[in-house]
Amino acid sequence: MLCAEPLVSPEFVSECVELFSTVVHVFGVPRSVGQIYGLLYSSPVPLRFSDIVERLEISKGSASQGLQLLCTLGAARVVTRPINPKRGKRDSNRGQNGRNFYEPELSIRKLVNGVLKERVNPLASTGINRLKQLRELASRDEVYQNFLLGRVKQLETWRRRLGTVLPVLSVLLGPKENK
Repeated sequence: MLCAEPLVSPEFVSECVELFSTVVHVFGVPRSVGQIYGLLYSSPVPLRFSDIVERLEISKGSASQGLQLLCTLGAARVVTRPINPKRGKRDSNRGQNGRNFYEPELSIRKLVNGVLKERVNPLASTGINRLKQLRELASRDEVYQNFLLGRVKQLETWRRRLGTVLPVLSVLLGPKENK
């Protein structure tokens, strides 16, 4: 059973955890990553690693890997002094033994840009080399050369279209945030 912050209903927390675990699972990301993001998203204060493990009842390994992925993608960040919602300022205590706290990234622009930067851009650069390799292999095939070259051409078209859509998506996400 999930434990929630005193001000947040357990039902709200559970729904956020379920929502985000379902969303990330569609993209082939472990459900626990979505659960962690959902818990962070529903929390009015940043959470410690131990809070996440305890509240989600997941292993330390799953929590560690999930937090690492979320931070790498820019979907979560480490804070050393959480803001106390009751006082509206930073707490002087840094948690047990000075450990870090985690909070979610809420900007859709930053979330999408993080995924693009960490996952899509590297894939696109290796994709160019793979397409060249596929074209070479298709050219060597005496029986199915035309068919295979047609498929490579289709992949190249998809790649060009994706290259057009990604900048448009970035623009649609709104103006850059100033911080």
